Amino acid sequence: GTQLAVRAGTKLIVTIGLVAMAAFYGWVAATTSATLSYGVIAVQMVVYGLGMGLTSAPAPEAIMGAVSRSKAGVGSAVNDATRLIGGTLGVAVIGSVYASVYGSRLTAATPADVPGQVAALAHQSVGAAYAAAGGLAGFGHPALGQALRLASTNAFLRGLTVGALVAGGVAAAGAILAAVFLPAQP
Repeated sequence: GTQLAVRAGTKLIVTIGLVAMAAFYGWVAATTSATLSYGVIAVQMVVYGLGMGLTSAPAPEAIMGAVSRSKAGVGSAVNDATRLIGGTLGVAVIGSVYASVYGSRLTAATPADVPGQVAALAHQSVGAAYAAAGGLAGFGHPALGQALRLASTNAFLRGLTVGALVAGGVAAAGAILAAVFLPAQP
């Protein structure tokens, strides 16, 4: 990303990187399914990696280029703080969105005859839901176990879709901000 930014300009490269990341999240949201092929997932990861590669070096260089040498420590601290805070908030917000969607979808789709303790276990995580579904099947309720497994899979995928849409929206907003406010060269 750095060499491209020197040639084409920081604004253009960072904007393209953020657009690639937004496209990745949009693509994930549009194609989320339990049967998605590994090949498609691999190509999606390449698109995301391209976006990260284009933004990870030029963006901090733009911050450092905006401050004088005597303020380099301040510029570095601002860069580190914004990266850490942004990453932490991103995980917290997207994780909360996912958990909320997963929980509400699972509640709505869990069969009424699933025992309360089993349903509570299923709400802890999709892995716990699969274990609970296996337990139901092992205790002579294979259809109920399969219904819980399907409900948890669908709830997980819907949570992933909504989380990806939120992340894609943030990346798209970042691309717009970079295109408008980022200097062409650091």
